[in-house]
Amino acid sequence: MSNEIIGKFLLKLYEKTGDNEVGYFDKYDIGEEIGLLDKTQTDHVVENLVKDGFVNNDTQGSKIKITEEGNKRLRNNQI
Repeated sequence: MSNEIIGKFLLKLYEKTGDNEVGYFDKYDIGEEIGLLDKTQTDHVVENLVKDGFVNNDTQGSKIKITEEGNKRLRNNQI
């Protein structure tokens, strides 16, 4: 999975979050919005982001949220 796709996914989640830092969003909706073709691609992106500590997911479904580390990464890249 390319860093560009992972970055686009994280940025889209960041944009959706806005000031609502406790909000969970559907990872498949985000994947679809950035042009991922199927749920498997989205799952791979989220796995990478969780492993890097940028995203938390609920253990029961497809909801995810950005972590403080994810916010820092985006702010440091001056988005």
